[in-house]
Amino acid sequence: MNRKKRFSGHLSAGYAIGLTFSPDKQFIASGDQDGKVFFWDWKSARTLRTYKAHEGVCIGIDWHPVEPSKFATCGWDSTIKLWD
Repeated sequence: MNRKKRFSGHLSAGYAIGLTFSPDKQFIASGDQDGKVFFWDWKSARTLRTYKAHEGVCIGIDWHPVEPSKFATCGWDSTIKLWD
């Protein structure tokens, strides 16, 4: 049975903000309009961690496909950042 999940906490009104799954599919991550990155546990839908990543909107995030401790973000502040 496929149960609906709700991942809340981030603000995205008016922006097409991307999301990504971790390589092992245990976590989900998304940016928000305040420049933060949110990480949630897939099973429980609880927020695990939040980072201030950009000065403007954090529009995209993607996990490294081989090293799950690394991810990249991009923002409207014209930067792409690699996090470890």
